[in-house]
Amino acid sequence: MRFRPITTTDAAEPTPDADRKTVRLHSKSVIGLLLAAGAALAAAFEPAPRALPMPAIGAYNMAKLQDALGRALVEYWQSGSRALPASLTALVGYWFEWHAIKVAISASLVIVLALLSAGLWQRYLRGRPWYAAIATGATVSTVFVIGVLSVNIQVTALPLIPLLGVLPGRTADGKLAQALSQMHEGLTKSAGPHAGSPALTVLLGEVERYYWVTAAIFATLMVAAGLASAYFWKRRIAGDPSATRVRFMHSTHGVITALTACLLLLMAVAGALSALEPATSLLGIIGAG
Repeated sequence: MRFRPITTTDAAEPTPDADRKTVRLHSKSVIGLLLAAGAALAAAFEPAPRALPMPAIGAYNMAKLQDALGRALVEYWQSGSRALPASLTALVGYWFEWHAIKVAISASLVIVLALLSAGLWQRYLRGRPWYAAIATGATVSTVFVIGVLSVNIQVTALPLIPLLGVLPGRTADGKLAQALSQMHEGLTKSAGPHAGSPALTVLLGEVERYYWVTAAIFATLMVAAGLASAYFWKRRIAGDPSATRVRFMHSTHGVITALTACLLLLMAVAGALSALEPATSLLGIIGAG
């Protein structure tokens, strides 16, 4: 796929012969199709995973999921074993599939938004100044969805700890409340009877791995965003000074990617700090107090 380069602010539309054999992302029909595809993917992001049948329950229901997770966690806690019981293993598998669907949708949405951004910026460069605002919005949306994609990849890789975040903040189930209280005691009192629980050992290891993966993913994205920002600023500096629209486009991309890199740095540091304090992180996840 090739595009005719544009280097001046007053660039005119290419001749029909020049675009006869190219895909015109800037055409209204293509932009319309991309908008429709993006809207459909965004609309399907939440409902699509809910079509998955829940283990031993059937149709998705948050209250039933919380109840099943609570019972499975109590079973695991009372088992005195490091191995997850079948009930909890089934729910972990369900959560993996749930987020695998979100990975597929968000990855597709990233592609659609990236193409849409390219098409909108082309229309801006071809003499339509008001397209700058929506092109910028599409670019920011692309970056945001990349973040959503990375989070769902992370959850798909290590679904147990994110699944525990589904536990209800308050529960009338006495067994679950007791189990959470004992977990809290085991995490806060090193000399207590529950401190050496096999289940806690496994969960702490999972928390530590989860947050190190978080830090690694965000650090990798931070480096990529930083390099992208440097590339866009270099293109702006080296470009034709008279091509103000091109310079504005490169400046906008440079600012967006630089700000993204700063945000990713903070998130990577937060992930590393959480990995270094797995007990505190696990307390925050299960909400035991």
